[in-house]
Amino acid sequence: MKQTTGDYEAVTFIVRLWREPHAPSERDPDWRGTALHVQSGTERGIQGMESLVQFVQNWLESSPGDHDE
Repeated sequence: MKQTTGDYEAVTFIVRLWREPHAPSERDPDWRGTALHVQSGTERGIQGMESLVQFVQNWLESSPGDHDE
């Protein structure tokens, strides 16, 4: 779901990330977290930056109603 305001659409996310305390190395941190799509209330656990990007990208590329439950 995208919020239309005037001349543009807005999609809002709340993201909380933390690094696991026992990451294998500081160059390769083990990031975890949650991402929330505000308009729908859909929340997903995040395990690495790739899953965060995928979650956001899925919402940005979707059509209205694709994620309705």
